[in-house]
Amino acid sequence: MKYDQWPYCVTSLFRRALLLVCALIGAPLVAKPAADGWITYPNQASTSRPIVLHFRRTFSLQRAAKSFPIIVTADNRFILYVDGQRIAAGPSTGTLNHWRTTKLDLARYLKSGRHVIAAVVWNVVKLPPKIPANATLLQQRAIEGGEIITQTAQLFQQSASTGFRFFGMGSAAFVSTDNPGWRVKPDAGHTMANGFLQLLPNYYVAGAPETITAAKADWDWYSAAESGDDWVDAVPAPEAMQRTLTADRLPLQKYAHVAAGKVVRTNLIGGESFPAKPVIVPANSHIKLLIQRDAMVSAYPELAVSGGANADIKLTYAEALYDAKSEKGDRDLIADRKVKGLSDTFKPDGKQRSFAPLWWRVWRYAEIDVTTASQPLTLERFSVFETEYPFVAVGHFQSNDAELNNIWRIGWRTALIDAHETYMDSAYWEQLQYTGDTRLQMLISYAVSGDTRLAEQAIDAFAETRTEGGLIQGAAPSRGDNAIATFSLLWIGMLHDWWMEQPNTDVLKRNLPRMREIIAWFSRWRGPHGLLIKNPQWNFIDWVGQSAGDRTIFPSYSVEGESCLMSVSYVGALHQAEDMERVLGSVENAQADHVAANEMAKAIRDRCWVKDSGLFADNPDGKVFSQQMNALAVLYDVVPRDQGRSILSRISVPGKGIDAPEGMFPSSYYFSWYLIHAFEHVGLTDHYPEMLQTWRDLRALHYTTWPESRGKTRSDTHAWSAHPTADMLGLIAGIQSAAPGYAAVRIAPSLGSLKSLDATAMTPKGLVHVRYRMGASAITAEIERPQNLPGDFYWQGSRYPLRKAHSRFILRLAR
Repeated sequence: MKYDQWPYCVTSLFRRALLLVCALIGAPLVAKPAADGWITYPNQASTSRPIVLHFRRTFSLQRAAKSFPIIVTADNRFILYVDGQRIAAGPSTGTLNHWRTTKLDLARYLKSGRHVIAAVVWNVVKLPPKIPANATLLQQRAIEGGEIITQTAQLFQQSASTGFRFFGMGSAAFVSTDNPGWRVKPDAGHTMANGFLQLLPNYYVAGAPETITAAKADWDWYSAAESGDDWVDAVPAPEAMQRTLTADRLPLQKYAHVAAGKVVRTNLIGGESFPAKPVIVPANSHIKLLIQRDAMVSAYPELAVSGGANADIKLTYAEALYDAKSEKGDRDLIADRKVKGLSDTFKPDGKQRSFAPLWWRVWRYAEIDVTTASQPLTLERFSVFETEYPFVAVGHFQSNDAELNNIWRIGWRTALIDAHETYMDSAYWEQLQYTGDTRLQMLISYAVSGDTRLAEQAIDAFAETRTEGGLIQGAAPSRGDNAIATFSLLWIGMLHDWWMEQPNTDVLKRNLPRMREIIAWFSRWRGPHGLLIKNPQWNFIDWVGQSAGDRTIFPSYSVEGESCLMSVSYVGALHQAEDMERVLGSVENAQADHVAANEMAKAIRDRCWVKDSGLFADNPDGKVFSQQMNALAVLYDVVPRDQGRSILSRISVPGKGIDAPEGMFPSSYYFSWYLIHAFEHVGLTDHYPEMLQTWRDLRALHYTTWPESRGKTRSDTHAWSAHPTADMLGLIAGIQSAAPGYAAVRIAPSLGSLKSLDATAMTPKGLVHVRYRMGASAITAEIERPQNLPGDFYWQGSRYPLRKAHSRFILRLAR
């Protein structure tokens, strides 16, 4: 009996009646506590090998659908098609306790007639590879992060067992996967490898390299009729029910065609015309085409070919090219530089085929390496479909300084590439949502887009984790165990940022208990002299002094195991917790945090201050000094502001951006955010334009996204270095929250040598626009703000209330 005959119509009617009853009694429309409706391929639900499955369901409609609501998810991932058209991909990554589902209405794709709903589902979490000898040095690092060496999929991906779940509501109920009619077959032509092993000696835990063998693949799996004789009825997947489904609060990820770039190096005669025009690779030849984009991209690549039976195509993605010493240097240099990076492999069968990996890639350079057999191969086209979280940039920064404008735009591009269904530290290398990185990425999102959904997801994702008796995981979600103790403190800072920037306090109220656990955890490590003593977890502060892999170098500890740097980090978290407790939580807890912060600050002054240098040492031995320790001591009010200004003058070098004096640990691009805000905290915001010299220097190397670290960096796309995009709006244009929940705005520009600036920042109440024009003796400032957002304009020590939605000031410059 076919699936679209009368018994299933009866089922549909029964479901409609059930939904109506649920609505009348106020029950949720999806009220089943168990994740029923999961289906899979026979004997594959709990396989330990990677698998790619094709699912399909055909049906007929007598008239066009007015409504066809469905909820879809899969383990691990799916791409959904309707009549061969790509509709959606997912699910957004989560945990077994919060497995995401995607809700869609397919009505606009469904006219009268016959239709095919199809999905490709893959699970590549588990793959036991052979460990090569050269993996030995990195194996310890891998073990620290979980089952990396023996896994294939992204470390953020979790799994119960392979499965697919498609739940139709109302008129779509009859196509649900708990009804018969769904068919499935494995894709024998699509396999995955282990990217960690492919990218040695660098650390890699992102998407798996894929191989597509055309002769083994089913190219018509989502067409009107089944092809081949190995389709079978899908079977229930009871193992997949071991999770709790959660409606995804995020929008679908962006999927948009963008320019592929141009060939900048090739040994194929006429190859320079590709990808604008097709090119032919002769039989029995080996050619390469290097395609360069103007800027980095995160995207799904697609290579269309014809002919070339038994050829071998390798598509390699690189952020930059490498010289003979495996160093990058100028990112625009090509010449004799080599491509190193993740590679997908395509094997044509002589017919017209479009090869596309299931997971997106990140690159500025893509190399197509072709070896043909006895048949020539035509490279028809190379298409690029950009993907990222669909942030809309409503903020902007445009000044008379072109390089400053470039710094802002590059930061925003970096933030976009590293934002998907989570914030990511590096979209190329790890795709993990780390607390330290994410805090800064969230601030960029607030100011430029105002979209807070990804930020709220991040806050809750970290809170869900629990390790070492109360800490959050350093990255979440993740299969690995990576307890970075200090990142738990930065999560409190993340909450405090939300408190100042966003009016929705529900996010904070539900997470205050988790915050208290963290505060209590650190209190257990107070030593007899009032400072924190060494705990057994990774106390990451910054990437400095650790080139040998020794995590005890920074932060350092005294002979008694005390750390001034860890202690001052805790002081900051206590102050932040106190602010939120006093307004949203417990006054008693707020007072306890206040007392604890003051006691530890006193211990820092007593045991860590080195009078001869006029600085705080990193530990009470008084021999190790860093920008990090002293910046945090200033930022968290361990010293009065006048003394703070003196300290900052000793840890900076005029004209050298964020560099530190010789003999002192300098800040990374990442940690410089704390250094910069220490300057702001004591009223030295006018130093900020000069501190951006570091990013001006990076521009000389033609970065199109900001790198991870100074010098020989692994990652060229690291959003923790993109914080100037937020701070140029907050510190140079001067648009900032002046009260919790952004209840008021403070506009205090620090223009440096700028002569003109037009900038816009988003606030929860709407856009704030500023326009500055600097003349010989006066500044003209125009400010537009929402009428219900009160605020003040500050210039050269004076305050000017903003009484109208559009204010204009002409102020004489101080001599």
